[in-house]
Amino acid sequence: MGSSHSGTWVGWLVLVSAALTVTLFAAAGYVPVIGILVGLLAPTPILLVALRHGRLTGLLALSLATLSLALLFGSLQSAVFFAEYGVLGLVMAEAIKRQWPVEKALLVSTALPVVASGIVMALLFSSVDLDLGPMKQHFEEDLGHALRQFWADGGGPSEETLRTYVQEAFETVLQLLPALFILSTAAAALLNYGVVRILWRRLEGQPPLRQLMLSQWKAPEACVWVLIASGICFFVPLPGMRMVGQNVLLLVSLIYLVQGLGIMAFYLNRTSMPSIFRSLAYIFLLIQPLLLLGVAAFGLFDLWFDFRRTGNKREET
Repeated sequence: MGSSHSGTWVGWLVLVSAALTVTLFAAAGYVPVIGILVGLLAPTPILLVALRHGRLTGLLALSLATLSLALLFGSLQSAVFFAEYGVLGLVMAEAIKRQWPVEKALLVSTALPVVASGIVMALLFSSVDLDLGPMKQHFEEDLGHALRQFWADGGGPSEETLRTYVQEAFETVLQLLPALFILSTAAAALLNYGVVRILWRRLEGQPPLRQLMLSQWKAPEACVWVLIASGICFFVPLPGMRMVGQNVLLLVSLIYLVQGLGIMAFYLNRTSMPSIFRSLAYIFLLIQPLLLLGVAAFGLFDLWFDFRRTGNKREET
């Protein structure tokens, strides 16, 4: 009798988790702006179910969600969802169960979905003719409309100059798609881990998940050689090498930006600054891109100067 009730409860849990996953994933296409952020949380229900009730239950919820998406939006959407968000949820659940360090769990939860999605996209695009015309037209119309509104009161450039700028922007985004896709997957992994950590803490009798300490985080020393190699590739007069250099340079630069933010967080913690002022400091960084470059430079030079060790020594003295 108890086993029957348990099986019924797990069945309902699978249905609810699949429904939540489909709703979160679909929000990206129906809710402007914030829907994209909500869509990144699509793996959260699967991740929680797999952590609480095992990988088989998580796989059942994922299969039901994938089937539902295939019926609602077609096989392309469901295949992309399974390869990226489905793999992310199951891999992260396994990494947490094995008690891997947070950095390793996030790295694997980013790398495997990227590889799986790359394979799926390659298979899909090889079987159909890929036409970028509609996507390019949509991108140029949206960006052009936004720039015209931005420059409406200040004059702005001519229509021909604006069209040239928008076309160049589209080509740049197209070249940086691999790096942007990796970054979006990494953001999804980080966001899901943070949300699951908060929810997991509220469940009774569950050990807390590990916390990523930004103020103490450092990039591997080998990253500096990757940065140098990508910089060299960027200046090689070969389109393929230049594209690889651009993408790797963007990824490594953002890694050092995170390390620079860690240095900033370290000194904000030392000064015991109120949370409101810390939030304002980070917001100010977001609206000042030049300051972000300075923070990334601090992250790079931390390899040689070790700013946080210097701070600790001064504090001890």
